Amino acid sequence: MKKMIRLLRKRGSGGFTLVEMVVSVALLAVLMGGMILFISPVIRTYNDNTTDITAENTTTCVQEYISRTIRNSYKVAIFENTNYDKIKANDAYKAIISSMNEYCNKINGVGAVNKTYVLNCLSLRYDDTDKRYYLWKESVNMTSNGALDTTKSEKVFADCLYDRLYITYEFALPKNGDYVVGGTASEFRNDALQMNFKTYRNDEYTNRIFEGEGITEMRQIKGALADGGSAADYFIKVLPDSPLPFESMVDGQRDIYIYYVTRQLGVKPTP
Repeated sequence: MKKMIRLLRKRGSGGFTLVEMVVSVALLAVLMGGMILFISPVIRTYNDNTTDITAENTTTCVQEYISRTIRNSYKVAIFENTNYDKIKANDAYKAIISSMNEYCNKINGVGAVNKTYVLNCLSLRYDDTDKRYYLWKESVNMTSNGALDTTKSEKVFADCLYDRLYITYEFALPKNGDYVVGGTASEFRNDALQMNFKTYRNDEYTNRIFEGEGITEMRQIKGALADGGSAADYFIKVLPDSPLPFESMVDGQRDIYIYYVTRQLGVKPTP
């Protein structure tokens, strides 16, 4: 009995043979490969679903911010397919911005310290370094016909909001629900703004994962026009009349500037 135990101990002290080790490693590799093949689709599906949800939330967040910011405006002018240098060089655009600025100054009084009516601007600027749009709050100089001080521009959201997402933006006047071809109703509403958003996974803007649109009624414009106000005084303008789609634009003409006039509640002009 003792001899048998000593024999077993002697054989066991040598460990596994090379062949046994190779077979064990091969079996382990096959097992791990099978597990990876099983888990990878689950992880990929989870990541895709997470990205889809994030895309919807991010796009809606930007849309809601723009909508809430401008919906109580008295005048809105949106310039697409452009950049700020092109706006400064466009006499028609400058005239619209100047008229909005003069409207504020006329009510406030030129040189007023506290302003009841103010001219503001949001921009959606395309960054050609990372192929992505960012939303900016611009600094408007109301003593120089709405000129922007771009050194004081502020990003509305941190860059991480757009992580792995690429969003395009389009603005238009919505179709009138009562519009009938050949009828007397106007084709487009003059008291609302339509916003279209498309979100992509890649910076080539080919893999679309979310698309949404919304219509924002401009409360003050709607009320003013209903009370007999002039469309020349209370308006929504989207220029050019037929904006280019994103894929047809090149760098340098993809920016969007949104000028709007709002009333600051609780502020009384002080000359």
